[in-house]
Amino acid sequence: MNAIASVSRKETRKNNKPATQVNETYWGYIVRCNTCDRTLAVFFQWGAAIVGGLLVLVSLGFWALPGSMLSPELISFKMAMVSLFGVFGVTLVWYASHGTKYEIQVDLAKLEIREVLRNTKGVARIQSRIPFEKIGSVFIDRTQKENGKVRLVMRLGNSAQVIEVARDQEENLTGLRDKMGRDLLGRNAPMRTKANRGYILEGAEGVIKPKAIA
Repeated sequence: MNAIASVSRKETRKNNKPATQVNETYWGYIVRCNTCDRTLAVFFQWGAAIVGGLLVLVSLGFWALPGSMLSPELISFKMAMVSLFGVFGVTLVWYASHGTKYEIQVDLAKLEIREVLRNTKGVARIQSRIPFEKIGSVFIDRTQKENGKVRLVMRLGNSAQVIEVARDQEENLTGLRDKMGRDLLGRNAPMRTKANRGYILEGAEGVIKPKAIA
């Protein structure tokens, strides 16, 4: 029984291990979730890498056609095909290098949210920028609960459109939800007495809490 209980506790600790990581920066913080990689992005990038590589090989293969250095017309045709397939192939290979590691950047200096894809070399490419003022709410969505994990999302204004921040056990997301709620929505508090300048300090973690005006 003790052995079974020990295994059960180990499994519980493993399942409750946070999948979400928050890294502080001098301008704000980055939210990374190891369960939020974009499956569709992976599919498209693998496809782009394969097709792009084939197009580059085809463009180089045009020079292997017989008589390529004898006929001016054939040379012109080959140059056009090499340029077309080569440029298109290199573009697809470049797209495939964008990466699939998804992260949310909360910039307290520029007052904006950035959706970013980062590749295995650490190169980040911004997918979208969203001003804080367009965020209507930050909440935990339990309607799509999977394997005990819920979603932390941001709602755009009063619309039905949401942006997924992280997917994790609920107890691992409540603190982040509260933090993002203060940082993104605190500026709307009617009793706010001073603007947020906390981002100037390295390691700043949030905005100044609203205080009642006497």
